[in-house]
Amino acid sequence: MDLKASKKRKRKTNTPEEPVEPVPELSDEIVHDILIRLPVTTILQCKAVCKAWRAIISDPLFTRAHLRWSASRCEQNPCLIVTPHTLDRVIRGEDWPTTFSNHIRFYQWQQDASMATLMHEKDFGNEFRSVYFFAHCDGLVLAPTDTRLYLFNPATRESLTLPDSNRDYLGPGVEPRCCCAALGLDPRTGMYKVVRAFYRSMDPDTTMGRNMGMEIFTISGNGGGSWREIMDDLPYPAANFSTGVTVNGFLFWRVSKHHRERPPWGLLHLSLADETFGITRLPDSVDPVLPNTFALDELHGELCISELTSEEFVTIWTLPIQEDGAQGQYWEQRCVVRVCGLFHPVAFLPDDQIMLATGYTISIYDMATAKLTTEYQMGRLKYQGRRARTWKNIFIFNIQRYTESLVRISV
Repeated sequence: MDLKASKKRKRKTNTPEEPVEPVPELSDEIVHDILIRLPVTTILQCKAVCKAWRAIISDPLFTRAHLRWSASRCEQNPCLIVTPHTLDRVIRGEDWPTTFSNHIRFYQWQQDASMATLMHEKDFGNEFRSVYFFAHCDGLVLAPTDTRLYLFNPATRESLTLPDSNRDYLGPGVEPRCCCAALGLDPRTGMYKVVRAFYRSMDPDTTMGRNMGMEIFTISGNGGGSWREIMDDLPYPAANFSTGVTVNGFLFWRVSKHHRERPPWGLLHLSLADETFGITRLPDSVDPVLPNTFALDELHGELCISELTSEEFVTIWTLPIQEDGAQGQYWEQRCVVRVCGLFHPVAFLPDDQIMLATGYTISIYDMATAKLTTEYQMGRLKYQGRRARTWKNIFIFNIQRYTESLVRISV
């Protein structure tokens, strides 16, 4: 048998190619509906796909739609943003530390997550000595310090150092002594505004500030702008070294106890729409003069007060605030928690539970059984990018409910 003859090469035959079906184009409405469901980091990558997608994502209406979707997604399982504040060194006897680390980090964390994810970090060298409580609004974070104000969007990794103001200049050799700020959204214009207080003069005997005023900085989206004074007079000065709480276009502060008159039974508020001040009455049982008796927060679109009613009990009150300035007729008592010391309510959870935060822990309170459990020690969590499970010279963990957004603060 001739093996060579039996092996015949197969000839390739040219067959006509089957027609390729064209890929159907997605309408802008469908693309929009898909994109708003994506996390911010993915959306920013999608901007490079094509000009049409970039135009959709860059539209301010898309930014608001994505923010609403992000907020609704976090209702059942709240997302938290955590900033560990460490000290470069510890100085005994300080009322408030002056050795804060200038390295600011933002971590994102959700209940039952094994690790806190690093979103953004920035080192400011030696620009400040002290950091105060952060303000949050629609994914933006305001970080007040003893020297300057810093604004962040941790999701987009943008940051902005707000310009200095000459209104806090009290004379040669005298440092600014007013550290009172807030961040909120003007519902009429859709613009975000930063507000800070200043003293127009100083008492030479007590070295305390007098005649408080406030000024405002509008975030234009391109990093520009300047401070301008609010013309309406404050009915009472705000408490110094306090960060305001924003609820539906209004900012709220505790009233200063260091005033020639007894402070009112209420909170100082500012409308961001018409830039006027007023007083919001406190619950009858909350005494504004007593120190460390209540904490002020925003809770699911309502003004919230946590009142230390005894050594073992804290009462949570809420008050609805409407965009037109109308307020609820009365404070509603939501629950009484048996716990030692004040806390900050973070979020209502399913099954009649509420998440609570202190400077170091996250706890869950069951309103049906009246049981409080410490779920997480923030100092023992695993943080992305860190091998050590402890923080050296940790002072406090800044913990807030967080909704990521595409809101722009700089070019």
